Amino acid sequence: MGEVYLGRDPRLGREVALKVISEGSEFGDEAEARFEREARAAALLNHPHIVTVYEFGEEETVHYLAMEYIQGEDLEALILGGRTPKVELLGLLAQVCEGLGYAHEQGVVHRDIKPANILVARHGKRLDAKLMDFGVAQMGPSGLTQAGTWMGTVSYMAPEYLDTSRASCSSDLFALGVILYEVLTGGRKPFQGDTTTSVLNRILLHTPEPVLPGELEGLPPGLLSVVERALAKRPEDRYPDAEALGTAIREVLGRPVEGAHEASKAKAQGGRPPRDRDITGKQIRVGKGGQGQCLSLKVALRQALPGTEIILLPGVYRESVVVDKAVAILALGELGEVVLEGQAGPVLRMRSAGVSLHGLTVRAGAGEVAIKVEGGDAQIEACEILGGSVWVDSGAQASLRGCRVSPDGGVGLKVRHRGQVLADSCAFAGEGGAVELEGSARAQLTGCTLMGSAYAGLLALEQSHAVLEDCDIGGHACAGVHVLAGANVALRQCRLVGNAGFGLSVMDRGLATLEGCTVQANGGSGLLIHHGATVQARNSAFSEGKSLGVDCAEGGQGVLDTCEISSNAGVGVQVEPGGSLLLVRCTLKEGRDTGLLLLEDSQVTLEECVVHRNARGGILLAKDAADPILRGGNRIEDGLQRVDGGGNLVRVAPLQGG
Repeated sequence: MGEVYLGRDPRLGREVALKVISEGSEFGDEAEARFEREARAAALLNHPHIVTVYEFGEEETVHYLAMEYIQGEDLEALILGGRTPKVELLGLLAQVCEGLGYAHEQGVVHRDIKPANILVARHGKRLDAKLMDFGVAQMGPSGLTQAGTWMGTVSYMAPEYLDTSRASCSSDLFALGVILYEVLTGGRKPFQGDTTTSVLNRILLHTPEPVLPGELEGLPPGLLSVVERALAKRPEDRYPDAEALGTAIREVLGRPVEGAHEASKAKAQGGRPPRDRDITGKQIRVGKGGQGQCLSLKVALRQALPGTEIILLPGVYRESVVVDKAVAILALGELGEVVLEGQAGPVLRMRSAGVSLHGLTVRAGAGEVAIKVEGGDAQIEACEILGGSVWVDSGAQASLRGCRVSPDGGVGLKVRHRGQVLADSCAFAGEGGAVELEGSARAQLTGCTLMGSAYAGLLALEQSHAVLEDCDIGGHACAGVHVLAGANVALRQCRLVGNAGFGLSVMDRGLATLEGCTVQANGGSGLLIHHGATVQARNSAFSEGKSLGVDCAEGGQGVLDTCEISSNAGVGVQVEPGGSLLLVRCTLKEGRDTGLLLLEDSQVTLEECVVHRNARGGILLAKDAADPILRGGNRIEDGLQRVDGGGNLVRVAPLQGG
């Protein structure tokens, strides 16, 4: 719409940024109107974190804005460059909140908050942020934007703005939440898609992609809670104003970083706190025999100040405690030498941000809750949880690393509504399931093992969101992974092997994606796509099952790209009435039944696929089934058969494209 030059004010001698458009440009009257809008907004705004506009006018048919010149970079370049510490970038966002809050007080809604519209100048060691470009700002009623028209950048638009095209101060806060997420992830956006439509869909209907554990390394606790609230779908669930968001960021930045104490350093190096360490400063030693300052953990917690390390000496501590301050509880010795044991109710109830556990064995009664994270965020490292479960309550967060959870009943890990969990290199079991996510809960599991239950390895209930990477899931009676209505599960390089039921079952309105996964030797279908569910699988294998390889049931839909379906006892791929499946570069081979079975009213497309060496034929069509659509040179070596009106199998000529 225009160009920006570095200019000089001839009267004052100061450098300015000069934005210009020429008369007759393709944007015409609209560009001029937006220039005027930016100038009028600037006339209302005078704040240290907003770029100042000095002058607006026209000179020889050229319309111009003379603005404060900021020598530096925009925030987008700093985020993607990766050289500026994330803590400093978060501080810049807190500054932007101040400027934006001031603009909102003046009745100005920016509508195009994004990193490219935040300039950053360095003054010695200090970084200063300036919000700019109010060219699409909303200042009361305006005729510039027609009803149903969006202004701004799609990736930063709030759900209610997409629904109604009416922006508000809270819409700007959502955009700040997107930037906050980008800072934590190094530039990755929370809602991604290949097209604008897919991005809009994810903003409206899906939770953000989880922040990975490695992306939070070295950052203070509580940031995920700030991100989640800023990105809430409903405006009333977000921060009440920009100042509140800025305050939340600054409060989190003021907390101690988890892992700063010696025990966390030892864990990072693969060790444990040494037995002969010097317990000094903000530390309390707990134990008997004259070696401890306290005899019980409960007493130590009463005495501890925030930031204290509580060192548990070897022994069995029979007590249930509430942790309501930011402390680190560390076991001195090998795993199993320090045991915290309770008989009824949770052994540990954590209610504060900044709580961490390291090296403990926590033992609860059968079917009880061993550790319950009721609020804040907790870090649990190298711990063993026996007899009872781990629960993360609504709105709480927990990070588990190198832990083993083995309850005698119930679910191993249960994440309640809106709770969040990051788990790395952990093992979960439980008679009622290994991991269960309630509605809107979120989990990121990396390098974990989910084994042996009477139900499912992962149960994702409605609207929950999970990402599993490099996980082993097996030995479950119902399913390795069971995705219910509205839940969203992504599996990457996972192995779903040896489940008595389905490998992966996705129910009504559930969504699952697989990348590089192995689904093998399951009792039921390797993959069940149920009514209304959607599955996308790429570079995955569904093999050696005792039943079907892939079953696309009524109303289910899926895309399988570069997948192998082989050596299954039942049909390789079955598409039931109303089901829809696209197979691209897939191989259906060596099954003990038919490679592909199409029932009536099903829709199947094969593109560059190979179907061969199946015992009972390549493709079987039911009596009223439509022919599959064949594209791009498929190789179907086992023949094509159809069931006639008398129930007999009749071999038919190859279809065009086969």
